[in-house]
Amino acid sequence: MEPFEDLLGNSCELRLIEFLLPLEGLEFNITELADEVSISRPTATKVVQKFIEWNLLTFKRTGNVKYYSINTKSPIIASIQNFNNAIIETMLGEDALYEIHDYANEKKIAKAGNYYQDEREKDVGKSVPTTSEQNIPTPLIWGDHPASFGGMRSQDSIFGGI
Repeated sequence: MEPFEDLLGNSCELRLIEFLLPLEGLEFNITELADEVSISRPTATKVVQKFIEWNLLTFKRTGNVKYYSINTKSPIIASIQNFNNAIIETMLGEDALYEIHDYANEKKIAKAGNYYQDEREKDVGKSVPTTSEQNIPTPLIWGDHPASFGGMRSQDSIFGGI
């Protein structure tokens, strides 16, 4: 399921944005980007240059190689992420969102419990509170209501750029 492609078509710009949205903080060179979205290096270079001009991507140079990543401070990227989430919400429907929300909560709480169990095993003989006593926060996936995607950042989304 590709939300942008299903609604807006299949352009190299859309594929590149959709690939990068859930990968906040990860950096890619031009060859990696071209390979990931199945476009040529010259096309990837043109698209990336356009995205740099629009402040959608950031880059850093390491030696002769530039590495690009999504610009999380860009208001355009924030709007695109919200749009992506709204498309996903529409595609999946409310029932599926509730199921995914509940599943993600269970997995995150279980993972937190395993982490604290591992820490207790390291501290044998020390008084360490149990998982239930440690006030583990409830993971925020969609806020208070699973069908509400408003203002969500890519790392909050379990979908990423499906």
